[in-house]
Amino acid sequence: MGPLLEGLYKLQIEEDKLRGMNKRLERAQRAVVLQQDKLKELEEKHAETQEEIKKLKREADSLNLEIKSREETVEKYKTALNTARNNKEYAAILTELNTNKVDNSKLENKILEIYSLIEQKENECSEIEKQIEDQKKTINEVKEKASDKINECEASLEETRKNWEKAASEVDSETLEIFKRLADTYDGDAVAFIERADPKKNLFHCGGCFMALTNEVYNRLLSKDEIIRCPSCSRIIILNPEEEY
Repeated sequence: MGPLLEGLYKLQIEEDKLRGMNKRLERAQRAVVLQQDKLKELEEKHAETQEEIKKLKREADSLNLEIKSREETVEKYKTALNTARNNKEYAAILTELNTNKVDNSKLENKILEIYSLIEQKENECSEIEKQIEDQKKTINEVKEKASDKINECEASLEETRKNWEKAASEVDSETLEIFKRLADTYDGDAVAFIERADPKKNLFHCGGCFMALTNEVYNRLLSKDEIIRCPSCSRIIILNPEEEY
């Protein structure tokens, strides 16, 4: 393997390390974010429940006012009974009186149901508040555990990035741009080894996409130090220095 392909081989190794370290850092940071998201959900649920309680209380207040108004009407009907001029008028007033009493009774039952629901929602709020406090403690614990890992990853990432830049400096700018584009396309896998598809035959394929490669590609890799790309996936093809072909 000549200096060009050797440089790409080394750069691919550093690219793998760099992306792996970035993923480790993301996982460590994500652990905290996931717990913060849970806290946000609890806080939103708490706010929604409080809003439901306010709405129920407004409804209960409105019904209480309606009952008060109906009670005043009932008192008027009671007074009117004493001044009824005949049986027909008395019966009509009594019917209205009883109707209002029944309606009031229904409203009172509805208010009791609302108060029961308010109590239930308030208990839910209290439980959510406990969960919020517990979740805040969990976040602090996760942050403490993740902090060391994040610091360790960041320190390692800095060193890995320097090694990547050193390897990149040994590759010409045009080749480096090709490498970067392929790395972005294939999650870091810009370079692929040529692999023997059949140990008994001279059949080869790309180690990235596993599509067939010709013997000519293999022979060029043996004799020349140049960029050869897979015709199927466009990855840069090189010999595996740890394999015997």
